[in-house]
Order: sequence, then C-alpha cells, then structure tokens
Amino acid sequence: MRQAKLLVLIALLLGSGVASGSARQPAPERLTVMLDFFANPNHVPLYVAQAEGFFAQQGLSVDIQVPADPSDPPKLAAAGRVDLALTTSLDLVITRAAGLKLTAVGSLIQHPLGGLMTLRSSGITNLADLRGKKIGFSLAPEEPVLWTAMLATVGLKPGDFQLINVGFNTVTALLAGQVDAIGAFRNFEPIELALMGHPTVFFPFEEHGIPNSWQLVFVASEATLSAKSGLISKFLRALQQAITFTLRDPNRALDDFFSLNPDLAAPDQRELNIRSLLATLLFFQGAPCDNDPAKWAELQDFLFDQGLISKKSKLAELFTPALLPPECG
Repeated sequence: MRQAKLLVLIALLLGSGVASGSARQPAPERLTVMLDFFANPNHVPLYVAQAEGFFAQQGLSVDIQVPADPSDPPKLAAAGRVDLALTTSLDLVITRAAGLKLTAVGSLIQHPLGGLMTLRSSGITNLADLRGKKIGFSLAPEEPVLWTAMLATVGLKPGDFQLINVGFNTVTALLAGQVDAIGAFRNFEPIELALMGHPTVFFPFEEHGIPNSWQLVFVASEATLSAKSGLISKFLRALQQAITFTLRDPNRALDDFFSLNPDLAAPDQRELNIRSLLATLLFFQGAPCDNDPAKWAELQDFLFDQGLISKKSKLAELFTPALLPPECG
C-alpha cells in the first residue's frame, strides 16, 4: 500500500513538473506584423527572428503578413487590424498629418534607399543631364515632388524636364526608352539591371536635397500602443537580436530567409536576393534604436515646405522611444 501511494505521488510530481524542477511555460502571446511590400531582403531580420527563435524566447508568436496592396499596412494598423505595420518615415509623416493616428516605435532600415536611376548607356552622369529628359514615376503626388526637389538642387525647374506616370512598370519603361530616368531603390533595381547586363547610374535621395531619414519604421495605433506596449517592447528586443545576428552571419541569415520564403530562392531569384541583402546590411546598423528627433523635424519641415502636408504633428506623436530595448540607451 505504502509503495502504491509513493508511486502515485511520484506520478503527480512528474505531471506537475515539480520533480524535474521545470514549470509549465505560458502560451506565447500573438503579435501581428504587416510588411510594407512583398517579402524581400529588407525584411531578413524579421525572418531571422522567426527562424532562430528570438521571438519565441520573448514569449511571442509573431504572424508576419504580406499586404494585398502596398497602401494597406498603415491603414490596417490605424484600424487595429494588425498590431504593427512597416512603412516609410516619409509616409508616416504624411499619413499622420492626414489624420491617421500612428506612431513609430522603432526602425528597420536606417537610411533612405530611394533615388533616381538612369542607364549608364544613356550618357547621363549627373542630375543636370536630365534637362529636357523624361522621368518616370509611379506614386503621385509624392514622387513628382521628390524628383522636382532633387532636380532643383542642380538648378532645374518644372518645365526643364517631363514627368511621366508609368505605373509600376518603371524598369520596363526605362529599358524600352519610354523614359530616361526612374525612381528606384539602390539595393534592388540597380542590381536587377546589372544582372540583366544593363549597368546603371544611381542618384541617392540624401545626396540630392532629400532629408536623410528612415526607409522603414514600425508603426502602431495609439490604442495598440496602450494595450500591447509590453508585447511591442519584447518584439523590438527580439528584432535587435536578429539584426545583430544578421550583421554577424549574413549567410546564415539568408538561409533562414530562404527557408521561410522558398520561392525567393528559385534560380531566377536567388542571386538577386543574395546581392540585395549584401547591399542592405549597412542600412540595418543601429536599428531599431535610432529615433533622432532632429531627423524627424527635418523630414517634417521638408514635407511641409514642399506642400505634401498642410500641418505639422508634434514630434512625440510621430515617434516614441519608450519601448526600445534598454541597450539602445
């Protein structure tokens, strides 16, 4: 009888985890994150955090979602249908001024990736060479304003060049000779065209009159910030670990990215994505920590002066450093 009672007691202890010294782990808490576009090397640290277990270590189950429309993420975050969304700092300032109450909580890409691109074979070697040329754009009114501001730095004014809406077929339009320059991201289209045998010339935003601001930031609604501040803080801590990992071991990071996005490892995509990540690595450095108020103020002043916003937001409404990891200082 005594032995039977002892066996029952041991079974109960094992079942409760006491005998092994372990405690039952709480279920991970869910957080939804929407990308700004289809999955690409800009997002590698997010997938590293998934694959290497950094989110899980923080007790998170992170659902990474791809938008059906690139304009959707800020709207869905503002409506509370996703917890966090990726967007550009430029778009955040514009959407906040338009009434969407979103706030940046941390960064992913620290500097602009955008600019104007031409084919080297065109003979265009500086922005002044675009006098009398055709420049393609996709998004109005932002891109025409940006291209005009860039060209103003070399003395060109509206009428000295022609802006043409080519939709999202910018590369096709450039190769077909329909336009002489297009908007592009330095870590993608120049690489894509180089692999196709078409060297390019690239004019970065920040070297030609556009403020040096964050390409990608994570934004949340005021309601989400209030209800899920603890989860967002854990998310940013895991993200910082993933960025450090990516910078230290980009090959392993790529393996993680491809394992979770196998279509991007297809023969016609793999080399482009490898080169794109290598061109992006330096832009991850410092994320998610950098939230310099002076940079936010400069960007907002620029957009106001260019007429893309009609009112300015308080800087505390645009970003908060409160949820960043302690290591950010």
